[in-house]
Amino acid sequence: MRINKLKKSTFFLIIFLISFISVKSQKPKMIFVEGGKFMMGNSYTDKKKKGDADEKPVHEVIVRSFYICEHEVTVGEYMKFCKATEKNMPSLPSKEWFESHTDTKKFYPSAAKKWWGWEKELPMHNITWYDAIEYCNWLSQKNGLEKCYKKNEDDGWDTDLKKNGYRLPTEAEWEFAARGGNKSKGYRFSGSNNVAEVGWIDITTKQKGPSYVKRKKPNELGIYDMCGNVWEWCSDYYSSNYYSKSPKKNPFFSVSQAYRVLRGGSWHYRKEYATVTSRDGPEPAFTNYNYGFRLSKSKIK
Repeated sequence: MRINKLKKSTFFLIIFLISFISVKSQKPKMIFVEGGKFMMGNSYTDKKKKGDADEKPVHEVIVRSFYICEHEVTVGEYMKFCKATEKNMPSLPSKEWFESHTDTKKFYPSAAKKWWGWEKELPMHNITWYDAIEYCNWLSQKNGLEKCYKKNEDDGWDTDLKKNGYRLPTEAEWEFAARGGNKSKGYRFSGSNNVAEVGWIDITTKQKGPSYVKRKKPNELGIYDMCGNVWEWCSDYYSSNYYSKSPKKNPFFSVSQAYRVLRGGSWHYRKEYATVTSRDGPEPAFTNYNYGFRLSKSKIK
């Protein structure tokens, strides 16, 4: 009888330890970004670097301290979420997709290698804004933290920056972190003026597909892949003229719009879209094999 009780106790202890390790292993490495002041937007005037109209006007912004993950959410991390929630992984590239992306198709001519695959160290991609916030809320709950996203009466989603859970960065936080925060050296790309040192874009991937995270040089804060690899969703709604009305202190565009902010460029885009100032704003339910995300977290006193 005592032996049976001991076996049962040992069994439950093993189950507990496995669950505990699983939770601990799902805690991402977060980089502390001390708050500060910076000039947000594209200040270049020459034709090749001046960017798009939505990157202007340049305006002074102050952001509070926060945390941001050192790398984009990976396929391996997202797989754990899908397994725990019984959510399906995103769809694979179709034949039609490859027919319209001939530069990528040439790398996958045989049936044995149809695409780059769900390799665990790749950044997660083909993710909608809704997929990203669902992951944030799940990971927050898994780690005993407050959820930052809540459905409102209009069937939309509100972001609560005062909660202590995981979330997508605000657009201002994203750019401040990409620039290197208070350690910024003023680079055009995140960590260098030479995009090949820090970013996976069309010329460095040959458009073969995304690359493993943390393989390029990090920026001044030790953050990887903020230019290229995959576009990263932000919490903000997107407006092309938001900079003309943005508040100076902790800007966060929360007024309901049709679009959400994307930042950073990707493996299939030119370097002009991988700068620390380039912006995009698709519908939150839209995605493709260039869209992923990175976690952030408020610094709660």
